[in-house]
Amino acid sequence: MNGQTSPRVRSKIVKIPDTSPGLLFVNGQPKQFTLDGIWKSPVAPTPNMTVDVDFDGAGAIAAITVVDSKEVAAQKLNEALGVAKVQGTRLATWLLPMLRTLAARMGAVPLGAAVLLWISWFFFPAASVDAGGGRLSFSIWELLGVDFNNPASIANGGGDHGLFSLLGILAIAAPFAAPFLRMAWAKYLNGAPLAYFVIALMAIFVNEHRAFGDLAKMDVPNPFSWSAMIIVPLITTVVLGRAALKQSGNK
Repeated sequence: MNGQTSPRVRSKIVKIPDTSPGLLFVNGQPKQFTLDGIWKSPVAPTPNMTVDVDFDGAGAIAAITVVDSKEVAAQKLNEALGVAKVQGTRLATWLLPMLRTLAARMGAVPLGAAVLLWISWFFFPAASVDAGGGRLSFSIWELLGVDFNNPASIANGGGDHGLFSLLGILAIAAPFAAPFLRMAWAKYLNGAPLAYFVIALMAIFVNEHRAFGDLAKMDVPNPFSWSAMIIVPLITTVVLGRAALKQSGNK
């Protein structure tokens, strides 16, 4: 045995030493170890602990050192970012041709408006309700499933979506289908999101007014309020509606 050491290898402890040696795996190979003269950290070993393992020239474990938890977290984050980058590249490779086709058929501005409308429909806060212990925010999709006369429905974030809500999905999906349909009326599908959005706002207003409308007579503040983010679906549906008018004018 000589004094040379091989490169350090990162591993995890599978079994800690007790009446029998401990166990860890290095490059898929099981390695037994004891603590005497080998364990180089002040903390005791535990199962699944991440360690750096040094070997002597003969391939036997010469030293085991615990890896700092922050370093482990940073390594996992870098690995996750690496995977996300690879998957993002694959997704972009798959989506870009589709987006180019849609942009060529729909126009870049209508396409951007349609995509932003989808995002705002499900993820942007459109309104909120003061529930006493704080304000609960709702997206348009959630608002369409809320019964403001039912506290449980408010607390659940609007999970009761019926036919009217599903028609909304069809309406905001219509602009993506319009360029691929050969019927003369297909160009008007860009106006479907605006038409539905107006009707949806009226339905939401009626819903909340039935629940909270009488509070004003009692000088109690209305717990319902619209969010400034409601402007996003409004603008995007108007942009799509204008696209429908332009297409109908191009004969």
